[in-house]
Amino acid sequence: MKKIVKIGSLILLFTLSSLCVQAQMEREKATIVEPVTTFSTPGLMAQGTTRQLAAGNLNVTIMHSFGIATRNTVRNFFGFDNVQNVRLGMDVGLTDRWSVGIGRSSQFNVVDLRSKLALLQQKTDGSMPLSLSLKGDLGVITQENNRPIEDDISTMVSAIFARKVNDSISLQLSPIYGYFSRAPQGGHNNLFSVGLGSEIRLSNRYSLIVEYFPVIGNKNNGTQNAFTLGLNIETGGHVFQLFFTSTEWHLEQYVLASNSEQFWAGDFRFGFNVNRIFDLW
Repeated sequence: MKKIVKIGSLILLFTLSSLCVQAQMEREKATIVEPVTTFSTPGLMAQGTTRQLAAGNLNVTIMHSFGIATRNTVRNFFGFDNVQNVRLGMDVGLTDRWSVGIGRSSQFNVVDLRSKLALLQQKTDGSMPLSLSLKGDLGVITQENNRPIEDDISTMVSAIFARKVNDSISLQLSPIYGYFSRAPQGGHNNLFSVGLGSEIRLSNRYSLIVEYFPVIGNKNNGTQNAFTLGLNIETGGHVFQLFFTSTEWHLEQYVLASNSEQFWAGDFRFGFNVNRIFDLW
């Protein structure tokens, strides 16, 4: 009889312990609130977004822009004969909130280092209504120009505020500061903008992207506000971005400083970005 009582006590103790552990696991699971995926990619055409790479993910990007499509249209085949700029780059997620990257643009052979840190992430339960990331970029012209390297440096810092409004629409606002160690003749070393961007999801694979760079305050001579309208195509491992844009640059500070075309006057070019993410660890 005593043996039966002992066995019964052990079974009861084991059952109660299991229930306690299960309840604790359910409580811990309930406290994990997933962040909202505000954008499909870490960048629109040139503007960074609040989309962060997961820790251990490598994003390889190939960015192209061609000549103005509406000038000598037939002779230049809608601008495809004139490759204006190509940026090859890679970014890696060191943590789920912090990434670093490097790239090279064919225009002036600019090599740039960049980093992005997520300070706030919009939550699915509404406890955090928006996302906020800080992004920085340091560029150096490596093309031979008989100038000291300290004259060929540019930097950019931006604060990216974003919110996914509903299942289809994401919006962002990005105050941007750009600095050039050597301004062009008639230009300025310090430039400011409040970048605007949006992604409008059409289906699981397709979404429209829009970005606008209104330069605030001083502008370099002939500078126009850059505008881009594009289409994201997600194929599983890749995200292709096809777009029409006024600027040939893929770095924010150069978009502020060097865009001389007016999109709505018909001075736009075709371009595309390819994003491929690899899982490193």
